[in-house]
Amino acid sequence: MAKTLLSELLASTPKPVQKNEEMEALVEKIQSGYTAKRGSRHQQKKTFAPSTIAYGHGECARYWYLAFEGGNFEDYADNFAGANMTNGTKSHERIQQAIEDSGILIDSEFKIINEDPPIFGYGDVILDWNNEELLGEIKTAMSEGFEYRKKTGKAKAGHLIQILIYMKILKKTRGVLIYENKNNHEILAIPVAMNEYHTQWIDKTFDWLRTVRKAWEDKTLPQKNYRANSKICKTCPLRAVCDQAGDGVVKINALEPITNENLPMV
Repeated sequence: MAKTLLSELLASTPKPVQKNEEMEALVEKIQSGYTAKRGSRHQQKKTFAPSTIAYGHGECARYWYLAFEGGNFEDYADNFAGANMTNGTKSHERIQQAIEDSGILIDSEFKIINEDPPIFGYGDVILDWNNEELLGEIKTAMSEGFEYRKKTGKAKAGHLIQILIYMKILKKTRGVLIYENKNNHEILAIPVAMNEYHTQWIDKTFDWLRTVRKAWEDKTLPQKNYRANSKICKTCPLRAVCDQAGDGVVKINALEPITNENLPMV
């Protein structure tokens, strides 16, 4: 009887779908649209960007020096990364609209400017909440990451860095990171306070940015802090420019990382 049951199960198991080369080519062509407008482009940065400071090569003094000098920036985003960025932009717009429709939106997509050090960025939202103008940054996360943040109440380090920079410039003591679960659109709000540790870290970060900017003004190229095969260098848009720039003449350590482990967010 067991043999008969096994035979029935095997007989009912769907056969693997054969590859359809034409349809696979169609999928590949569609996905290529996410990166069609990306590639190499010449740029010269005028200011530090908080969204870049918060990730990867943004912690490298040499990157910023070369960015201020100007050069060809390479975009290494693949189809998945391109789709993810597009999805994040659309989600921001949808959540901002929901906040506006809820009646608590004061402002959205507003410029945030600092002169010393030179910083420029766009804030996501300012909310009217409990008789306070609350600075908010919107982020999206896959379900696993979202559930981790929901369980621990801890923001992603890069997101924390970005909102703390904005809070310092705008002289805000409180902010909120608004996360959306990409899988089911659930919303999570994580409060951020300018506590003693955050204040010390952001003050040191602004000093680091001033040091980096002065190195560029004095034309003293920073030395490399990483191996060529490091993750930081592999994904750096100025990797090729950096390889041709020379050894450098001044040592500037990488930006000190921030931690939010075991720290009160409020």
